[in-house]
Amino acid sequence: MIGVLEWFLLLIQWFHNLAAVSWVGGSIFYLLVLRPAFRRSAPGPATGRAIGEEFRSVVHTAIAILVITGVIVMVSNLRTQGISAPYVGVLVLKVSLAFYMFAVIWFRRRSANRREATTATSAIPISVPRRWARLRGALTGTTALLILGLVVFGLADVLGALGERGPGG
Repeated sequence: MIGVLEWFLLLIQWFHNLAAVSWVGGSIFYLLVLRPAFRRSAPGPATGRAIGEEFRSVVHTAIAILVITGVIVMVSNLRTQGISAPYVGVLVLKVSLAFYMFAVIWFRRRSANRREATTATSAIPISVPRRWARLRGALTGTTALLILGLVVFGLADVLGALGERGPGG
């Protein structure tokens, strides 16, 4: 029989997975549907801004849920699964990649706010060398975040497999 704590942890895990699927699924939808559609028929600025604001709220909600539930799931799993070096290594990699994605989103938002303020004050933007701009785009673009999101999903499965074996197994 499942106790109250197990039901609570199951619910927490479900919310964690739902938030991850919402973020990664939204990224897939953007890359495979919205971006190609916008290339064929560019929407007006108001439409693009409205879509961006809606998706931004989904992403911010997903990040908040992922951080809160992730801490609970991590503590629960470390308490019940035991600690093995491979499990901890994969967990550290998964958490690091997730926080990298969160940081990219946070800095992207701040950068967008600065661009809007720069445009509003009509200041001259600082020039960025082309190579740096390309590298930054490759490491922080939507495609990069989607790939990292899929890697994090895969690492969750690896953690599940390592946890089933137990410590040292």
